Amino acid sequence: MPDKTKLLVLRLTVLAAAIIFVSGCVKSAKKTNHVGLYVDALSLADSNSPDKAIKKLEQAIEQNPDFAMAYSLLGRIYFQQNQWTKSALAYETAVAVNPWSLDDFQNLGRVYRLMSDFASAARAYARACEIDPQNASVHLGAADSFFGLGDYEAALSYGLAARDLNPSDSEIEKLLGDIYVARQDDEMAIDSYKNALELKGNDPEVMLQLAVSYLRLERFDSAKELLESIIAENPFNGQACRHLGFTYLKLGEIDLAVQKYKEAVDIDNKDWRAHKGLGVAYMMKYRMLKSLDDETAPDFRSKALRHWSRSLDLNPAQSRLLKLYRKYTN
Repeated sequence: MPDKTKLLVLRLTVLAAAIIFVSGCVKSAKKTNHVGLYVDALSLADSNSPDKAIKKLEQAIEQNPDFAMAYSLLGRIYFQQNQWTKSALAYETAVAVNPWSLDDFQNLGRVYRLMSDFASAARAYARACEIDPQNASVHLGAADSFFGLGDYEAALSYGLAARDLNPSDSEIEKLLGDIYVARQDDEMAIDSYKNALELKGNDPEVMLQLAVSYLRLERFDSAKELLESIIAENPFNGQACRHLGFTYLKLGEIDLAVQKYKEAVDIDNKDWRAHKGLGVAYMMKYRMLKSLDDETAPDFRSKALRHWSRSLDLNPAQSRLLKLYRKYTN
């Protein structure tokens, strides 16, 4: 081959290589630009400029529609803005792009729980449990979601798994107590609520649930002790007052029952259960005094009917109470 021809081929080869190199650099720049936009968005989000961050992320996604981290950050920003639907959509896209992202599935479940979409939350948390079977937090989220969905068998299964992974979490024990109550297993519920109290201390909410479980099992003395403890700490706990009124009724302490039901009504005048219970207590007082030919008996009958009427106004769907009301009105 002549030298001139060799030289021309060499020049063409170098030129082609240069074109390929420049083209590769341009493509590489295009590829890496979405990362830079993401970094900018991350900085803007952390500096409390969410709208600007969202614009950067939208640009990054336009350049690379499969950029999972961008969708994840979008989900976080929308979550912080309480825009649950947009947050869920962003996380849904993130997990579609990267189906192995534990954090995105966990966050997706959390958003759906806030939206009360328990079916979608359960699916997200169940997938998170598959990704990391040793994560107690996602098992707890799954248990809570299935509980909200009304699937108590699945809720119990995930709840027990969560407890095995983290036996010192009082929230897991409390949820297990709630699940057992839903399954009408108050004995097991009592054990879980007791465990929760041992782990967390005197939590009034857990104490109240424990007391109610005692009442369902007719362990009135145990319920009484708990309810009196709650009210000693917070005299304005209306639910505790109402349940204590019921407890006193069952123990035959009618005057104390009247007192506690009255306190419950004073705390929340729209509590139809408290009005109903107070009416029952007054009616029992009426019957007792009537049997003794006490002239004050009719006053208690009138008080009972007044509170039953109020209870029926607040909740008309009480057929048995309505029959009682009509019986003593006529």
